[in-house]
Amino acid sequence: MNMEKEYNMAKYDRNNITTEETHLIAPCGIYCGACDMKLGRSRGIAKEMYRILNGFNFTDVGPFFMGIERERISDFLNILEQWSKRENCAGCLAGGGNPACPIKTCVNIQGFTTCAECECVPCKRGENNENWFQDASAFLELITKRYRGWNIKNLERIREIGYRQFIDDMQEEVKAGFTTSDVIADDMIFTEVFNKMLKQGEKDEREKTNK
Repeated sequence: MNMEKEYNMAKYDRNNITTEETHLIAPCGIYCGACDMKLGRSRGIAKEMYRILNGFNFTDVGPFFMGIERERISDFLNILEQWSKRENCAGCLAGGGNPACPIKTCVNIQGFTTCAECECVPCKRGENNENWFQDASAFLELITKRYRGWNIKNLERIREIGYRQFIDDMQEEVKAGFTTSDVIADDMIFTEVFNKMLKQGEKDEREKTNK
């Protein structure tokens, strides 16, 4: 173990958390332990809703009771069924989340657990850098917008109190009912980026064709 890694282990209290507990935190500062993708609460709710509505044959009577198109009811029931069958995410540091996450790659290279241990955090995306899903700084910007800065506040908190106290505090919040859904933005952040990338790809393709 190099000196920097030993220093970080001590400074951020990494020696006092288990491997399983590291799986509660994402490199970018998201607390996976509060994410429903890991908790799976909505999947239990979806399973029960599907059982009740499908058993009630809501596809048959829903259009008359609620004025909803039959196709929309069928789509909704299909979403409930598919969502209820999804497996819980293991957590970003346990192989879950985005397998190609550039932030996770960067943290692994540095030998860190999270970006809290990096002097550059929060790293800034270059003005012309639009490698949203390949560059760590660009992807961190997307994550930060989606979570309305909550992840950065978490990284700052880890720097102040270390991993042990941070996890303990977050677990208390989760027990009180907090989930990441409470902080996620309503804006279509990833959709806008995907659409922008699609338009740029189409533009590049036309330019190649016209040459």
